[in-house]
Amino acid sequence: MLELKVRMININLPAGHRLLQDCLPLYEYSWFMERIRTYRQEGLDRDGAVTLAVKDSIREGIFTDFVREHGTEVQNMLYTQFNMDDALEVRYEEGMEQGELRLLVHLVCGKLQMGESPEKIAADLLTDREQIDRICEVYAECGPEEAAVLARLEE
Repeated sequence: MLELKVRMININLPAGHRLLQDCLPLYEYSWFMERIRTYRQEGLDRDGAVTLAVKDSIREGIFTDFVREHGTEVQNMLYTQFNMDDALEVRYEEGMEQGELRLLVHLVCGKLQMGESPEKIAADLLTDREQIDRICEVYAECGPEEAAVLARLEE
């Protein structure tokens, strides 16, 4: 049997772990997050706290290069509250899109095997002609194997 032991370290600034003294990027990250927490405790909303923390960071020389290079990304990431419900919704939507594409490829391949034209297929399926044409092109390259057509379309 394999046994795993994990050591957890509190890197929050008030904890004052020695690692924060030894690793400047980790200290700067901890400082930045503590600044956001402080502003939130003072009553600012999340967006306001992040904006002020970024400004403080630049003014005080903390995370300066990183914030200058990636400041917008940092703010967007911190502004966006991503949770499990959002992740599941995105997964569901992506799954639906994949399922819809799989069904469309199945129907188009079947109709092509019966000799129907792309115009008729698009009209029958009430689907955008460009999408049908793309599937037909890939079908012509890959042959009637639906999995190969789908794989090529997903590249």
